[in-house]
Amino acid sequence: MKYIRKKNKREVLSLELNDQNLYISVTEVSKLFSINRSTVLKLIKKDEFPNCFINSKQEGYRIPVTDIEAYKEKVTKIEDAKKDFLSISEMAEISGCTNEKIRSDLRNGKIKKFSRDENNNYIVHKDIFDEYIKEHIEKNGFLTLNEACERLSLSKLTIHTYGPRKVFPNAIIRNQTEGYLIPISDIEDYENKNVIPEGYVTVKQIAEKYKLHPETIRGLIRNNVLKNHKKYVKDTYIVLASEAEDYFKDMLEIKEKYANIDEVSQIIGCNKDTIRSYIKKGLINDCILRSNSEGYLINRLEIDKIKEIYSQERLPLPTGYIFPEDVMQLLETRSVQRAREIIKKHMKSAKKVTNGFNNIEYWIVLESEVIQYKQKLENDRFIPQSPGEFTTIDAVNKYKFEVDKISIPLKLAQTVKIYTEYACQKLAESEARAETLSKKTAYYIKTLKALIKHLPKSIKEMTDEDIESFLNNESQPKYVKQYFIGFVQYCSENIEDCNFFNRYATFNDPNTDTDIYSLEIFNKYYNHVIDIELHIEKAIKYKTYAQAWVYVIMHLMNAWRSGDIIYGLPTIDFVDLPIKDLTFFENNRLRKEEARLIVNQVHIKVGQMKISKTGALGQFLCLDSLVEPFATAISITELHRRKYNDKLMLTSIRANGINKMFFEKKLELSGFHSVKMNRTLITYFFHHVSESEGDAHLSYEAAQILRSHLNEDTTKVYIKFSSPQGTLDSMAFNICERGHFGWVYNTMINLVLHQNEQKLEDRTSLIKSLSEKYKVNELETYSSFLLAERIKKESLALRLSKLPKEDLKRLIVKIFRGEMPARMAFAQCLTYPECKSPERTTCIGCENLIPTEYLLFSISEQIETSLYKIYNSEFEWDKEREKHFLKQMFLLMNEAIVEKGKEYVETFIDRKRIKKLYGAILKDREVKQIDNSEKG
Repeated sequence: MKYIRKKNKREVLSLELNDQNLYISVTEVSKLFSINRSTVLKLIKKDEFPNCFINSKQEGYRIPVTDIEAYKEKVTKIEDAKKDFLSISEMAEISGCTNEKIRSDLRNGKIKKFSRDENNNYIVHKDIFDEYIKEHIEKNGFLTLNEACERLSLSKLTIHTYGPRKVFPNAIIRNQTEGYLIPISDIEDYENKNVIPEGYVTVKQIAEKYKLHPETIRGLIRNNVLKNHKKYVKDTYIVLASEAEDYFKDMLEIKEKYANIDEVSQIIGCNKDTIRSYIKKGLINDCILRSNSEGYLINRLEIDKIKEIYSQERLPLPTGYIFPEDVMQLLETRSVQRAREIIKKHMKSAKKVTNGFNNIEYWIVLESEVIQYKQKLENDRFIPQSPGEFTTIDAVNKYKFEVDKISIPLKLAQTVKIYTEYACQKLAESEARAETLSKKTAYYIKTLKALIKHLPKSIKEMTDEDIESFLNNESQPKYVKQYFIGFVQYCSENIEDCNFFNRYATFNDPNTDTDIYSLEIFNKYYNHVIDIELHIEKAIKYKTYAQAWVYVIMHLMNAWRSGDIIYGLPTIDFVDLPIKDLTFFENNRLRKEEARLIVNQVHIKVGQMKISKTGALGQFLCLDSLVEPFATAISITELHRRKYNDKLMLTSIRANGINKMFFEKKLELSGFHSVKMNRTLITYFFHHVSESEGDAHLSYEAAQILRSHLNEDTTKVYIKFSSPQGTLDSMAFNICERGHFGWVYNTMINLVLHQNEQKLEDRTSLIKSLSEKYKVNELETYSSFLLAERIKKESLALRLSKLPKEDLKRLIVKIFRGEMPARMAFAQCLTYPECKSPERTTCIGCENLIPTEYLLFSISEQIETSLYKIYNSEFEWDKEREKHFLKQMFLLMNEAIVEKGKEYVETFIDRKRIKKLYGAILKDREVKQIDNSEKG
């Protein structure tokens, strides 16, 4: 018998058979079709070779050549038929879409007909797919919003300001990913309506040509300096080109003729504020305002005049005296104004003098007194052990340092001693960050000063009436009363023979503590922050605007305290990203995968941060629909931080709060409050939804249901909510997605929301996904493994169903806040702080585990480790243990795929690498089995 290679798609070997050789063995069939023996045996079981028989145990199956030829003909027909069909991956590649996009369009009927192949996978006829491409993918006769803006030289911000459909009335949205599609006819109509008359130019064109701020041009128009102007589109102007050219003809030589304030102040030897004051007073005739970054430019011919003004203003000083500008430099104050305040308040030698040039009054002071004042400041200033840091040791030392300066009445000596013990104990035990700790130290010191001033007697001698009199004194600051109550509590618990007996405590007004934003307002905040094009231009221009954007987004995803957001957000590295400076964002946007890299980086860094109030490790979760807005905002903020060499990401929020400009398009949102938004997020996360009178759907199958929507955002949960104020339409909120996934978490939610059918037996999609993606040789053992897993889950479901609803609520909210950590990172534990299996080395496989998506980082590494152990181990018991662990990790990973989608999970796990490694191990095992059988 000899074999001849015949070239076709499968490269199947053909046989030249003698008449007597009408039957061949299983091994020969496997070689003939380039498949392994086990596959041949499966074909026999499927009755593909109906006339085969076992001649003897030694020979095994004998398969008629006629059956082989019939099977070859069947395979050929199937392959020929498949030529006219496309798989999901082939359709995705042709259309430039993702696999998930194609699946979604199959489900929602955009792809009108489909079939399934022999492996039950979707296939679509090429003609049907061509129809789908023409109807849903091609953009004949349309331009995207980006393309339209580029053609018309408009910014997206301009279009969104007026409303895309107002500018282009026939614009459509085919899907959320694509955004607006604008008919070319609308664009041509716009061009025809807004043709600039010949000989005219826009304000923007003038500003760009002469590198001026547009506001400078508009100022010239308002003041009628540029007389030949008229209204153009909306509120913009066009100007006669010849007039603009005549007016700005000298501007091309601007750098030679003009100097900025920095240069002028250096030439004259004065402070920049002095030059600015001359401009405000109108003493400088020829100056122009350039862009915000450049500020004013002053004609160089004016410099001699400014020198003369400055020299005449500054009188010949008496010996040893200096001006406020000199004081500012000596004391390193922020401004001349601050230097004047110090002179007036603290300097005995300070005096006012008037010059004879323009009768302007000046403060002058002895330089020696300023130097003495500076030395006193340095001597009186507490210096921490490590410059730039402030630890609990520094807090205690600073408290003692400041108290030593205070004069203490004899009658209160014992009180001060007890208070010092109390304050030092509280400061030493504090978990607050450096800046908060420094403020607390100052409060303890100020409270002590208030007690020394107002307490009529020793704390031990004070009665309840005395204490209440102090607390009812309206002149006392709130923080003094709070710290005093803490001191009173300390005395009642630690000091004997006190004359007061009541217990005192602070409480907050319950009306303010329960105030939350309405669903409508919350939705407006959410829609406001996700509009990248609305914010990006100003975020690039103003660092305070970018920081406000980040700050508000953080409140819509994570219920962090304001201080934790300001001090806890890490700096960003742009390794493997094309971002070098702010100019990147002028013409580019982050792709989803680039944005996800930045978000994952933040998560990893935040996981090492301690929350100031609780000391617990921080957790950062970013909703899928906010990945790109957040990554864009925090990247721009990082670039501003580098530009200004700031230590923190959100310096302006700490100092001045939110830039009001951030809400100028939505003034109803300008009253943003951090605590109120945190309370809103937590409330709508669970309580408000579950207690509403309307329907609240948060089922296990939410991810599958939501994928049928246009935006395919698996993090959105649709809540139909009825409130006493009226009925709101069905609104999309992302607030319930905390990055948790898996059976346990969903069961808890379903129980509280009165969804009694848990459908434990209907998780077949998960098993199917597992069997499709990872076909292990021991698949028959998987049924027993899954059965055991199901029994564990059913038992846990019974336990959960017996819990009171309020207990379940508290559990879910604790999980939401990250207050029930598992023994491993990126997960929560249902039984925290008690571990049900302390002997285990990992939480994976435990029925009480509630994973977050970031646990997938760890799972990816552990799967590879287990595969290598299975490959290298010589002991069967070791292999079996790793196989069981591997099954648990696969099960967990596929829970994530079912709920989050394959593409999302692949941002954490390199499934191709795992499949390749797994395939190599299987191939090696097959080779070993063949070798062993041949040896046998």
